Amino acid sequence: MPGAPVVSRLLILGGTADARALAAAVQVRWPDIRIITSLAGRTATPRLPVGEVQTGGFGGAGGLADYITAEGVDALIDATHPFAAEISKSAAEAATIAHVPRLVLTRPPWQFVQNAAVQHMRSISAAKSALESGGQRIFLAIGRQEINQFNALKGRFFLLRFIDAPASPPPFDRCEVLIGRPGTYEDERKMLQQFAIDTLVAKNGGSAASRAKVDAALDLGLRVILIDPPDLPPPPHAESIDGALAWLDSL
Repeated sequence: MPGAPVVSRLLILGGTADARALAAAVQVRWPDIRIITSLAGRTATPRLPVGEVQTGGFGGAGGLADYITAEGVDALIDATHPFAAEISKSAAEAATIAHVPRLVLTRPPWQFVQNAAVQHMRSISAAKSALESGGQRIFLAIGRQEINQFNALKGRFFLLRFIDAPASPPPFDRCEVLIGRPGTYEDERKMLQQFAIDTLVAKNGGSAASRAKVDAALDLGLRVILIDPPDLPPPPHAESIDGALAWLDSL
């Protein structure tokens, strides 16, 4: 049995499958560690990790540092989505303010055998500009926060998918909204064919759970536009759950 690390209270910034897997692995290895996972609260029925759950924002780096101090947190792991750049920035600043060690659990972006067929973009704006040259029936798989940036593209059909129903109608003349999570390869392929999609726009988040739509689109010969993640937050980084456990063990 491994010995207990110095850490007694661990805060995980979560909302991802990686964060849930990390919380479960920590609990199995060190049952006495108090695990708190923070969720942003954007999903009505999130998949909950083991341990305690803190829902809602902290109010920036200062608020997060205050929470870390008040709860006696002695280690912080940022396991948020690769595109959650602002949260990761606040986490780095908060760890410095509160004088606690911090780790970023990274998720490598997807790589494809057919990578030459993928158009890689550095921003939402660049993806929108790429669509101006074509694409009539578009699966816009980027979440709900940035879809308004595409409302200037008139005369297109947009397929959207959200985990929760939107509070207001999307800003498109022609669209279909699906409610649910990503499916299997067969589910995604059938959906793309059902709606006669010719272009997929997605964030290159690296998640195994949401890659199937890209594989299906490439196999169907569709145009694929991927928005690559921003630069990684400052180190230290771990690329796996085992790496994160080793970092905790080193403390």
